[in-house]
Amino acid sequence: MSDEENQNLPRVLSYCSVFLNQEMLHVYRQITALKRYEAHVLTWRPKNLDQFPYPRLLKLNKNPNALFRGLRRFYWKTLKHQQVPLSKYQIEQIHKKTDQINPALIHIYFGTEAVRLISYLEYEKRPKIVSFHGVDTSNALKQRDLEKLLKYTDLFLVRSKSLKIALIDRGCPPERIRLNPTGVPIPAVVPKRTVPSLKKGEPLRLLQACRFIGKKGLDVTINAIAILQEQGVFVQLDLAGSGPQEVALRDQVKRLNLEKNIRFLGFVKNDTLLASLHRYHLFLHPSQTTSENDREGIPNAILEAMAYGIPVVSTKHSGIPEVITSGKNGILLNQLNATELSNAIIHVISDPMVYSHISKNARQTIINRFSIENNTTELEKSYEFVISLHKRNNPT
Repeated sequence: MSDEENQNLPRVLSYCSVFLNQEMLHVYRQITALKRYEAHVLTWRPKNLDQFPYPRLLKLNKNPNALFRGLRRFYWKTLKHQQVPLSKYQIEQIHKKTDQINPALIHIYFGTEAVRLISYLEYEKRPKIVSFHGVDTSNALKQRDLEKLLKYTDLFLVRSKSLKIALIDRGCPPERIRLNPTGVPIPAVVPKRTVPSLKKGEPLRLLQACRFIGKKGLDVTINAIAILQEQGVFVQLDLAGSGPQEVALRDQVKRLNLEKNIRFLGFVKNDTLLASLHRYHLFLHPSQTTSENDREGIPNAILEAMAYGIPVVSTKHSGIPEVITSGKNGILLNQLNATELSNAIIHVISDPMVYSHISKNARQTIINRFSIENNTTELEKSYEFVISLHKRNNPT
């Protein structure tokens, strides 16, 4: 759409404290796919702009007094054990930028970041939306902060029904929540997928792509590879990503003598990763809820693998069963442990008919429910809803 056509569209102000970390491609897709709204983005930290170019990106400035910033951070994080709220200096900037843009609504990513904006939200009279994507429904979001967000925002968007239930359990009225699953690109054609001939020595190629954090179950994946190796299966696993658990995971691989079976690819750009998917037989994503109640919404990596017809082996965790029906378009483990995972892997590749059935149904599921176009339409409906709701509640 041209700039001249955009001038007649209502504006949405999207707030992302960082625009964008590499794993936040889904946010970029959502913002850039809008057709009936012109999105403007406010951020404190532009990042990876070669990967995420955006013409209407406005950078906010932190207080130039570094000592003042350090003392505030120490007070809130160390002494008060809370998210650091934005300072008066920062809030004034946001008010000024908002008035300049004059948006029809404000869309804030994510719940834990919205907490830092309470002083802004309290006085901002335009409609306000906060997106929740998973970790921001965990213990990282204090109950008192959630109650403040309920008081000063109009609508919460969540990526799955499971996250909606999590917010309802914490006191959020159901009518204040709408579903906002993110869409993924769907290739027009994918090659026919076949199982490896293990008896002929063909390797079983597996992929897990994610951040290296607790809820992704990477340690269980590695233990499952050890079991398959002991059973004489020629297996190769690629781990694409990075994160705080990487050192521990590398140590685990070394301890189990799996260096020849498991490769750490580092962060792989999405286009490169998608182009390589044809090489893999299965995609693994054994998610779990952590002790801090961190959980998935619906992982984009699962959706992308399914769009390419790759059978996914995952768990009955959070929003994943909203996408995968076990035995129909993927495999879900009842219990997250390495033996269950290794057994599921063998089950799928041992029967070409089962493998082909799951592959075809996986791709069709994404075509039917998780295209970028369909999910953009739903997001724009949520925008229209909150604008209309705000007008009814504020007739003057």
